[in-house]
Amino acid sequence: MEEYIKKLLEQVRFKKAHRGIAEEIRAHIEDQIEDNMAAGMDREAAEKAAIADMGDPVEVGISMDRVHRPQIAWTMVLGAVVVGIIGCVIHMLLMYNAKVLGAEGYATVAGKTLTFSLFTILGIITMLLVYFMDYTVIARFSKIIAIALFALVMIGEDELGIFAVVGHNAILSSSLLLLMVPLYGGIIYKYKGGGVGALIKSLLWIIIPCSIVFLDHMKMPAAIMAISMLLQLTIAIVKGWIKVPKIPVIAGMWSVFILSPILLVWGMYSLGALAEYQMARLEHMLNADSDAYFQLRVVRELTRSSGLLGGGFDDILCRLPNPDSDYVLTYISSTWGTVAVLAVIAAVGGLLVAGFIASSKTKNQLGMVMGSGCMMALLASALVNMGAAFGIIPFFSSFFPFISAGGSNLLVSYAFLGIIMSIYKYKTAYPQHMDIDIRGKIKLGKIEFIKN
Repeated sequence: MEEYIKKLLEQVRFKKAHRGIAEEIRAHIEDQIEDNMAAGMDREAAEKAAIADMGDPVEVGISMDRVHRPQIAWTMVLGAVVVGIIGCVIHMLLMYNAKVLGAEGYATVAGKTLTFSLFTILGIITMLLVYFMDYTVIARFSKIIAIALFALVMIGEDELGIFAVVGHNAILSSSLLLLMVPLYGGIIYKYKGGGVGALIKSLLWIIIPCSIVFLDHMKMPAAIMAISMLLQLTIAIVKGWIKVPKIPVIAGMWSVFILSPILLVWGMYSLGALAEYQMARLEHMLNADSDAYFQLRVVRELTRSSGLLGGGFDDILCRLPNPDSDYVLTYISSTWGTVAVLAVIAAVGGLLVAGFIASSKTKNQLGMVMGSGCMMALLASALVNMGAAFGIIPFFSSFFPFISAGGSNLLVSYAFLGIIMSIYKYKTAYPQHMDIDIRGKIKLGKIEFIKN
């Protein structure tokens, strides 16, 4: 049997697919051997018959080579380029409108437009780099990367001089912290086969990072991270990675996530433990007639007044805060109309749906969980941004993927697409489960890493 498998694998050029193919062929032969033995054959005769039934190993290997070669998600590549072009066109037209209308801060708008185009190009390059970097490599070093990411966050601007979110200096954009989501997929995969202890560790990897982000006054990014990571943990539990009662644990996790922020705020409010500005903010949120809702009312007015082809507002750049980022959808709707904004949403939404589909098609469970988390993070950001842009909810820090200005927003969006493309590339190559432990075996002074 092993000689047959070896000869078959010699025909498959993609080496990373060898392990999965070998396991598949070996399991098929073993099943056939059991059937033959049940029919009255001895072990040796049953094995020979099972191998003969498989066919010529060269022909089978050639067939396997066609099926298991790396695949490129051309639809996603094309979609990424298209939404990139759409985003650049929108920001260039915004710059043109600012120049024609003589809007204050035109130079700033022009600078942001050039920056957007630059980061779109860098984002696509990032996507391709991540695509060529096997997603299992990211998963293998997930804990190290996650700790390094939060170390950068906690160091602060004075010590590092580059990134900081501590002390209200959001130089390290909250969107970069979404990189925790794919890393979390790799982290919980390493707990596969564990029980309650593995569940506790998995939950701590959600609670600690999200609490840091939440307490640093980035409530919505923390919520988006938590939702995406809880989705990944839910899939992991359903797939049996962690051996716990599925329905009670999943229901309990999501119930605590939904209720804990409400109970926390209510408890602090009742005890008078909120800071003065927090009390004022909470009272404004509860009072729809307060000044805090002025921005929301402006957005609603612009949205209601937008026709199919635009509202023709000459003062929109003055009335609308951050029309290139936070309220880019409001700007599109008010300037070019409902048809235009629906087309933009459809283009980005189609790309996200394609990402979910690509993740679901892989037989490797690690890839499925990592990909689902990435797409959920982008989808949640898009939905929150749409809610604020159309006046459905008050403004929360968010971005509309691939369209909102912001270098880190674009880099993270395209990096997530790169992970999806990498998952799709190996969708038929990797087996259902694989070893991603970074520990190797030391032999003769050389490190031999565990093969996938």
